[in-house]
Amino acid sequence: MADLHDEHGLKLFKRSAIIYGFVWGIFGALLILSQNTVANIVLAMNISFLIRNRLDYLNHKIAATIIFISFLFFAKFDFWLFAIFFLLFVVFGSLKDYLDDYLTVKKKRKKDYFFYLNEIMLYYPIPALVYALITNEWIVFYVFLAYTLTYNLTKYFAYKNFSGISLT
Repeated sequence: MADLHDEHGLKLFKRSAIIYGFVWGIFGALLILSQNTVANIVLAMNISFLIRNRLDYLNHKIAATIIFISFLFFAKFDFWLFAIFFLLFVVFGSLKDYLDDYLTVKKKRKKDYFFYLNEIMLYYPIPALVYALITNEWIVFYVFLAYTLTYNLTKYFAYKNFSGISLT
C-alpha cells in the first residue's frame, strides 16, 4: 500500500502514505523477529532497495529504517546467506528496474507477456524456493511468495478499483 501511494497514484486519506510506511516497517520488523534466516534475507532485500535507489520516498525510508534498526537489535548477521541473496536481488532487481524505467518509460515498450512476467518480480520467490529445497527451511519460501503475491495482488486490485492507478 505504501508503494501504491507514491508510484501509482493512490490517495486514500491525508498522510496515508506515511502511515502505510510505518505499517510496512512494523511488518518488516516482525519478519526480522520471526527467524534469523528470514531476517538476513529481508535485510538483503532492503539494502538492495537502497543500492537500486528504490527507497525514494519518505514512507519507503521510514519502513527501511524500522527494518534496519530491528535487524541491528534482534538478528544475527550471516554473511554468506546475506551476500547470496543480496547479489541475486541487486542483479535481477536492477534488470527489472532497467526494463521498467528505461525501456517502458523512455522507449514506450509495449506491455507484452515478458513485460508482465518481469513485473511480478519472480526473483524473490524463485531463489527462496531453491534455498528451501536445499535447506528445508520453508519459511523463507513462504515469506517471499507471500510478499510477491500480496504486492502484486494489491497493485492489481488497486488498479482495477481506483481510477488513475497505474500498474507500472
